Amino acid sequence: MVRQLPIILASHGPFAQGALECAQMLMGQQQDIKVISVLVDSNIDNLRQQMAENYQSLNKGDGVIILVDIMGGTPCNLAGELLIQHGDVLLFSGFNIPVLLEVLNNREGSLNDVKSAIEEVFPQSCVDVAQVLNSQREQSTDL
Repeated sequence: MVRQLPIILASHGPFAQGALECAQMLMGQQQDIKVISVLVDSNIDNLRQQMAENYQSLNKGDGVIILVDIMGGTPCNLAGELLIQHGDVLLFSGFNIPVLLEVLNNREGSLNDVKSAIEEVFPQSCVDVAQVLNSQREQSTDL
């Protein structure tokens, strides 16, 4: 079996778990992924410990990808602590389903490969559909 970079998904509420379930519906069961959900009654110290334990248990020497929902939120701040402590963390905030799918499709590469894939797909992951349809309509009437 080919080595795949492990992933931690962290969010406020159940977003990260839902994103993983959606991705698995589209791509099949995934391995080496942990989810952290920050809930209203979550304890910051327990979350910090969970983040650290997930990093330690997943990291096999090639690093860990961490995707969080909001820059500056608790999941991002806790993951940022790992980023500062360890040089083998790839941390992106603002993840969505297209980004997660791209990560899953590229996690057999290096952290830099995954970083490049995220940077390429992210600007295209939130699209004004009306603008695209209008552009296509204009192109088809120009022919």
